Amino acid sequence: MYKFPKKKMLGQDAVPTTSLADMMFLLLIFFIMTTTLTRVRGIVSDMPAGTKDQQPQSEKTPTVMLHDNKITMNDEDVTRDVMERNLRGLNLGQKTGNAKVVILATEGDVSYQDYYQTMAFIQNCGGVVAIESEEGGDSK
Repeated sequence: MYKFPKKKMLGQDAVPTTSLADMMFLLLIFFIMTTTLTRVRGIVSDMPAGTKDQQPQSEKTPTVMLHDNKITMNDEDVTRDVMERNLRGLNLGQKTGNAKVVILATEGDVSYQDYYQTMAFIQNCGGVVAIESEEGGDSK
């Protein structure tokens, strides 16, 4: 009767690691190939603060003032819906140059969310946001 040669047995503390490098290399390639890199888009701007001096505004330039949970458009208190309706009615997307400008100002306590939502809405309507800031303030 033929006896098969005895296989060399590994010790109990030895772990077979011969294919570990291959598996790690394949996992690395898998994660590199399946990862998608996206560019984060956003709006970069400074939020002005201060009080507004009473200066005469041009009739042609719409002004939106955010202050203490209130919205004023062209010196009239309005709701967000009325402001949106008025801005859409101006057809800013069809205008050119300075006719597209909407002045955005703040006074008092205004949340960042309200400020950036208003700024984004003006831009979505085709307008160009001009930010009113206090004179002599920091400009970055």
